[in-house]
Amino acid sequence: MSLASTLSKHLALGLLAAAVCPAAAADLPSRKGAPAAPAPVVSACTDSEGIPTDAFGFTTGSDVAEVGSFGPSLTYNGGFGTRVGTSNGHGLTLQGSYGLFPCAEIGPYLLGNFTRASAGGVSADERDFGAGIEMKYRLLGRDMHGIGLTLVIDPSVTRADPDGASRFTTYNTGIRLFADATLIPNTLYAAVNLSQDLTWTGPSPYQRSSTFTVAGSLAWQVQEGLYLSGEVRHLRAHNELGFGKEAGYATYVGPGIYWQANKQWAISAAYNIQVAGKAKGEPGNLDLTNFNRHLLKVKLGYSF
Repeated sequence: MSLASTLSKHLALGLLAAAVCPAAAADLPSRKGAPAAPAPVVSACTDSEGIPTDAFGFTTGSDVAEVGSFGPSLTYNGGFGTRVGTSNGHGLTLQGSYGLFPCAEIGPYLLGNFTRASAGGVSADERDFGAGIEMKYRLLGRDMHGIGLTLVIDPSVTRADPDGASRFTTYNTGIRLFADATLIPNTLYAAVNLSQDLTWTGPSPYQRSSTFTVAGSLAWQVQEGLYLSGEVRHLRAHNELGFGKEAGYATYVGPGIYWQANKQWAISAAYNIQVAGKAKGEPGNLDLTNFNRHLLKVKLGYSF
C-alpha cells in the first residue's frame, strides 16, 4: 500500500471517531479556574465579632437580635440611699426580645417595683406595676463603619400605689442611642450611651420631667465568655420635658461582670455608686433627692 493511501485511511478513521464520539472533548478537564465564591454580604446587621449587649454594666451595647431569634430575660434593679429618712427600692423586669426583621429588634416587657421608704417616722412605701415595649433599629455596623450604632425608642406606662395617697399613672418615653466599638479584637471593647427619658406623672394636671444620661464603659474579655467592665455615668434631672428647670445631677462609677455560661444562659451584674452630684437648693456634694446613692443590677438571660 502506498504512503498516500495509508495517510488517507488514517485520516478517514480519525474523522469517523470524532463524529461518533463528539462529547469526548467535553470530558477533558477544563483549564479555566473555578468561578469565585460570592463575597459575603456586609451590612449594619452583621458583624464578624459579636459583643454581648450586657457586657458593659448599666451601659448597653449596640447589637440586635438576629431575624427570628427570641430570648427572654429577667432583670433585678435596686436603688438604695436618700437624703432624708430611708429609701430602698426593688424592681423586677420580665422581657422577651425578638428579631423582627433585619437590623430590628422588638422587646415587650412587664415590670414591678416596690419601694420601702420613710421620712420623719412616716411611712412612704410605694408599689408600681407597668408594661412597655423596647424597639431597636441598628443604624451602623462595626465591620462597615468601625462603630456599631443603634437607635432605641422605649415607651412605657406604670401604675403607682403609694401608701396614704391615691393611685396615679406615669407615662415614660425613652429615646436612646447605643454605640460600641472593638478596641482589641476578642479582648477589649468600648460603649457609649446617650439617653433622654421624658416623663408625664399624674394625677392630672400631669407633672412633666425628664432625665438625660450620658454613659461610657470599657469591657475586657478575660477568657472566653467572661467579661469584666468599668463605667462612668452622668445623669441630669429636669422639671420639664426639655433641658430647662434643672433639678439636680449625679455622677456614678462602678464595676460590672458578664458570664456566658453556655450557648443559652448568660448572667450579668453591675454596681454603681454616686461619687458626685448636686440637688438644686440642697446642701452637700451629692444629689440624694432625685437619685439614689447606690444602684444594683442583676440580669439573667436565655437564648433559644
